[in-house]
Amino acid sequence: MPDNAAAGLRSQVDSPRNSRNSFVWVVVVALAGLWIALGTLILPAARSHDFLNLYTGASLALDGQFADLHDPAAQLERERRYVPGLEAVVPFVRPAFYALMLAPMALLPFPVAFVVWIGGQIALLAACCFWAWRRFGPEASVFTSFFLPAPLGIASGQDCVVLLALLILSYELAERGRPAASGAAMAMMLIKFHLILLWPLALAIQRRWRMLAAFCAVAAAEVLVCLTAGGMAGIRTYLALLQNKDLSHLSPSPERMIGFEGLVANLEIHSVWGAAAIVAGVIAIFAFAVAGAPLWRTFVLAPAASLLVVPHVYGYDAALLLLPVWLTIFRSARPASRIAATLLATPIPFAFALAGKPWAVVSSASLLIFFLILSSEARNVAISSLAAETGQIDNRLPGR
Repeated sequence: MPDNAAAGLRSQVDSPRNSRNSFVWVVVVALAGLWIALGTLILPAARSHDFLNLYTGASLALDGQFADLHDPAAQLERERRYVPGLEAVVPFVRPAFYALMLAPMALLPFPVAFVVWIGGQIALLAACCFWAWRRFGPEASVFTSFFLPAPLGIASGQDCVVLLALLILSYELAERGRPAASGAAMAMMLIKFHLILLWPLALAIQRRWRMLAAFCAVAAAEVLVCLTAGGMAGIRTYLALLQNKDLSHLSPSPERMIGFEGLVANLEIHSVWGAAAIVAGVIAIFAFAVAGAPLWRTFVLAPAASLLVVPHVYGYDAALLLLPVWLTIFRSARPASRIAATLLATPIPFAFALAGKPWAVVSSASLLIFFLILSSEARNVAISSLAAETGQIDNRLPGR
């Protein structure tokens, strides 16, 4: 009888948990099916657009043509081998060291490589989700399944999930007390260097010198690879490509960007000084908020601020914000922060980027609000800590 009573008690305890897990699986599977259905509508265009430029960079690197890697004419000639009749070049705008890393992909025929690439991105996102499940529990999967940028990026043929995985790896290593390895992993995110612009500033402010040193060492090695591959001429060609305003695919509609560029375009702020003031304000708030911030909040603030202060940030680039969303929802004790993160996890903010002017401002405004709320949380914690320390000092004074 005692055994039967204990079994019955365990059954009553496990029943709500099993019901909760069943609900989680229903939501995850339903939303996964929705994203797959929508993704199949985008995939044909991705094959001849975003993936095409990555495969072209890999192909040129495999052939050792690093001198032509960032030459628009050479890129267009190579791209027309895979997509005959292509009207305009889809530029490969990543550094040469990344093209070298992608080179093995060009050993596969273009159609096969595309299937392998999409499958690999899906598997990598699943691995990131499994990490979150193990770390935060099954509820993390619900927020993951609602999050639009990652599936949007995969369906577009992009590699945004690679950046998310590297950010998670860097966080995991830092949390395990391996700062050098964490900094090295973060430096691999320089494949899209503008998306991690503020990380060195954060590491310097927090005096994470070993992490910063490893970051700089790997970054220097990546620059050396680029110099060895293409020489100074290759570097100059790359910089010229990044500044080429005649390439339509390189300079898309600014109102669809999710950083300051989208904010000023949708609000019709035409003043360069106005845009500069927004960027300077974000950087100043970031520098104050990140000082003394715990590791988890640093990995929230730095990605969010970096996306806000640079141009040319698409909705799918926000895929790396999935880690900040998880960390805020499951680590923050402040309801406002968790609400802002939950809103960012829904499809609403990033879907508005497709709505056109002025409604697309919702995307950049949501990211800015999320950043400001987390920054204010850091400020409140700092003030509370200072007040606590002041109170302790007062209590130790004579006569207290």
